[in-house]
Amino acid sequence: MPNLIGICFRTKKENKMTRYLGLAIILAIFGGAVVMGGGEDSSIDLLSLIFVIGIGVGHALGSKNDENTITRFGDGCVRGGWLGLLLGLTLISGSEVAAQMDLSMIMPAVAVCLLSPLYGYFFKIITMQLD
Repeated sequence: MPNLIGICFRTKKENKMTRYLGLAIILAIFGGAVVMGGGEDSSIDLLSLIFVIGIGVGHALGSKNDENTITRFGDGCVRGGWLGLLLGLTLISGSEVAAQMDLSMIMPAVAVCLLSPLYGYFFKIITMQLD
């Protein structure tokens, strides 16, 4: 029982250390999954990343005095990820390739669209760890 009480009442310094340890574990697992799952080429799209971060920053700038800016950034990234997915699917649907139903061209574009929500939730889990 004393160990349980010791865990519940950690000092601020210990709590900060475990937070950063948790963040390092998240980054290592995510990075390992990217490398083992096909490499950086198939899992990094700069335009999607900029879109999600831009929406997140814009959302964070709209925070009120009593709101946490880091939490708002994470929430904005999730929303930006879903907006990026919808925008990407709309652009794909209106393209000439979609009209021809050429799946060899459509599927890589859909894969890029799916990166936006992935980025959004990735930044959300990081901001949850830092908050």
